[in-house]
Amino acid sequence: MQSNRYKAMDKRAFKDQAYTEISRITKALSGPARLEIIDFIANGPKSVEEIARQTALNIANASQHLQVLRKERLVKTTRKGNFVYYSLASEEVYYVWKSLRDLTLNTSPIVSQLLTETRNAYEIPEPVVWEDVKGRNDVFLLDVRPKDEFEKGSMANAVSLPLDELTDKLDIIPRDKMVLTYCRGMFCFYADEAVQLLQSKGYNARRLEEGVLDVKETDK
Repeated sequence: MQSNRYKAMDKRAFKDQAYTEISRITKALSGPARLEIIDFIANGPKSVEEIARQTALNIANASQHLQVLRKERLVKTTRKGNFVYYSLASEEVYYVWKSLRDLTLNTSPIVSQLLTETRNAYEIPEPVVWEDVKGRNDVFLLDVRPKDEFEKGSMANAVSLPLDELTDKLDIIPRDKMVLTYCRGMFCFYADEAVQLLQSKGYNARRLEEGVLDVKETDK
């Protein structure tokens, strides 16, 4: 009897510790700025200055959020000269964020409505999902993120043409294919801007709903 009581106590101690550790990770993820940081640096290492610009934070606040994420081993750092760059500790961190994002879109009418309204402002066709187009040979896949993000990871057979270079390099884009643009994922609008521009120039263009890691997970 005494042995069984000790085993029960051990199990209770394990559960208390395990759920406490999980709650610490959850707490680190709970701030909106930190969620945006995770979504942003999933596309490649970024400096504190770049992260601050992306999230509309000052550098001190951005640094504080990054330290919270680093303390819980959700991000890691590398140094290049005088600059420190932050990246996700693993792809699993992104997939946790993606699960939270998708759950919110399924349960929160506010976020879904905001996304729809923002997209509608571009007056472009509905996004395309990867499952509907992968393997097709009549699609020209266009990555409109910055070059450094393309070099960190991209979709197979995609061509890199950052949004700010698009107007000057339209001649490399075929007119006999559907131009499928993608950027950093569902909450990034570079791809929508690219489609808007391409359609104004007579191209058959659509945006891809997913980002690189979303597609990677789908293709597993």
